[in-house]
Amino acid sequence: MNVNDHLIWEHQQHCQISLQLAAEELFNSLDERLSPKIFLIGILVKPDRERPAIVLECPDDEYTVKDFISVKALSLQYNLQIQQEQPPADNDNMGHLNMTYTTEVQKTLRSHVNGKDNENFISFPVYIEGYLVYVVTELNKRVLNTYYYLTKDRHSSGQKLSRSFIESVINVFLDASANALTAKSQSDFNVLNKSRDELVSKAGHHFMTTISMAGQNPNGLHVLFDACNTISSLKYEGAEGFGKMVIAHKDHQNVKITMELEKPIHIKDFRKVRKFLELADNKQLILCDSALIYGLCQLTGKYNHHDESLFIVNFTKHFHWEVVHHENIMIAVAFRMPDLYNEKISREKFYSNLKRLFTGIDKSRLNTLWDITIEATKQKHGTILAISSEANKEAVRLSSQCFKIKPIRINKDIIHQITSIDGAVLIDTDCTCHAIGVILDGIATENGDSSRGARYNSAVRYYEYMENKAQTVLVVISEDGIIDLIPDLKPQVKHSVIIRHIRALTSLSQADKFLRRNFNRLMEFFQENDFYLTPKECASVNKLRRTLEFKYKDDDDGVKMIWNNLVPDRNMHSGYYLKE
Repeated sequence: MNVNDHLIWEHQQHCQISLQLAAEELFNSLDERLSPKIFLIGILVKPDRERPAIVLECPDDEYTVKDFISVKALSLQYNLQIQQEQPPADNDNMGHLNMTYTTEVQKTLRSHVNGKDNENFISFPVYIEGYLVYVVTELNKRVLNTYYYLTKDRHSSGQKLSRSFIESVINVFLDASANALTAKSQSDFNVLNKSRDELVSKAGHHFMTTISMAGQNPNGLHVLFDACNTISSLKYEGAEGFGKMVIAHKDHQNVKITMELEKPIHIKDFRKVRKFLELADNKQLILCDSALIYGLCQLTGKYNHHDESLFIVNFTKHFHWEVVHHENIMIAVAFRMPDLYNEKISREKFYSNLKRLFTGIDKSRLNTLWDITIEATKQKHGTILAISSEANKEAVRLSSQCFKIKPIRINKDIIHQITSIDGAVLIDTDCTCHAIGVILDGIATENGDSSRGARYNSAVRYYEYMENKAQTVLVVISEDGIIDLIPDLKPQVKHSVIIRHIRALTSLSQADKFLRRNFNRLMEFFQENDFYLTPKECASVNKLRRTLEFKYKDDDDGVKMIWNNLVPDRNMHSGYYLKE
């Protein structure tokens, strides 16, 4: 806790730690790249000259009271007003005060240096011992921006809408966190009274309310999530359910009814709905306003996706369904548990790796390679795409263990057919295919993985054989659609971040006061990012660490951790640094 901070209540620090652990369990299970951080901010609303206007419970000193000087000024101004005028303590007044503080805190966080890379979300306040206490959740901005969002946050009726499933998750977590602050038994603080699965399920219900609004039938606002779960769980004559259901107003301009029921089926009449689903396919879709099913329909004309008035529920297999808007999957549900829709591999990682491995490859070729890779994930038995700068020569060399074909440019419309047989597909960076059903050869290697199948290990052996002969990438697609890239390059980082941490360690070695917590935090960063350090930087950090450890070996000011010497990695080169 910061030296400038003050305890509002006894278990304040324990509360923050508990919320941090809960956030990590929740958000990391959805996307480990979100890197959640939790801190508390308390704003004094009960005049008391002996107590600070702002109190922070923030780990690692990433924020200090000085950062919130404008919020402090508002608090002092409000407290002075209370002393002079005694304003009415009604709900409207407190609501206005909360909005004022929330806006100012958000403004401060956005202008802070951390605001460049992180997005902050603030809970409703809880009144504790004269303070309004807010829970702040910080998530990686770049990762959040990879998800698809709707643009409208309010319905025409004025009802608040959730723009995405991740937004629903954030709101549910913030509400649960704020409610947890009011726990009566603070000495036995159990952070949240809901488990991770309960929070995710509640967020799914919350988000599906937004989808339901498109049907304009108030009777269906809170039934769609459970209904889709039940429908997906039912079989008809032993067969799994496949098909699509449009959620829209019956008279939507982009919907043409092709077969109308004389009497609509209520969506909670699950067995009738499941039987009717047998009639649906990619062209004939069930028409539903979230409460009633009217028949089959086709989509016509050009849908204006800015209206956000038409969604598709896609029943993909037993106990699996997803919601699509404008060809973007917004939520994927399996066995009643909603999840963020994550591509089987990050597009960013795919593009970054290929740009570093294939000299001069342009955006157009990357786009086409990405499209056929994603299409190949739909192949039930898995496959391998072998992308090589010498694909034509490799097709000749491997002609006895493949079907060599006349070169043909492929696209996502044909990839399913050419990956339907065992073996790899050999293509170049122009997406020209030279051979199919390729049995990849290679040499025995220590870099295989005995826990993985023959497909993955043969790709590893082939890459090591070709590594110095041609620019090569193997895209290994498993039966469940998971993608492995071989080689699997580490992500690129900013070298300036490495330099900044070395400077911080240098400053710490020259300071009069030693903060072991800061030292441990810096060393933890270097251990986690040791791959990216040059030999000179490794030597510099090792020397500074030894200096500090010797200088303060007798100090008893925190947990003493043993840090190993950093060793430069022979595979590291300047290509792992982002351009700045």
